[in-house]
Amino acid sequence: MAKEIENLKSVSDKWKTYVAIAVVIATLYLYYSNPLAFNTLTNVIVTLVLFGIAGVIFIKSAQGERFLHFLKETRIELRKVVWPTRQETAKTTGIIMIAVVIVAIFLWIVDAFFTWGVGSISSINIF
Repeated sequence: MAKEIENLKSVSDKWKTYVAIAVVIATLYLYYSNPLAFNTLTNVIVTLVLFGIAGVIFIKSAQGERFLHFLKETRIELRKVVWPTRQETAKTTGIIMIAVVIVAIFLWIVDAFFTWGVGSISSINIF
C-alpha cells in the first residue's frame, strides 16, 4: 500500500520536474537572446535568480527529494573515507611519475624499432 502511495506521489510530482526543466530552458533562451536588452550584469543576475527558482522547484519534487537524500548519504560516506597523509601522497605521486617515465622510455624504444623496421622494408627494391 505504501509503495502504491509513493508511486502516485511520484507520478503527481512529475509536473514539478517538468516545470523546473521548462524554467531552465526559458532562462537559457532569455540569457542568450536577451530580448529585454538588459546590460550584462542585470542579465547575469536575472539568469542566476531564475536558475535558483528552477532549483527550488526541482528540490520540491520527488526526484529532488531523492537527490537531496543521495547528497546526504554521499556526505556521510565521504566522512568515512580514510584520506592519505601528505607523505603517502608524495610517495605515491613519485612512484607514479617514475612508472610513467619507464613506460614512456619503453614506448619510445618500441617506436624506434618499428620506425627502423619500416624504413628497412621500404628501402628494399624488389624490381
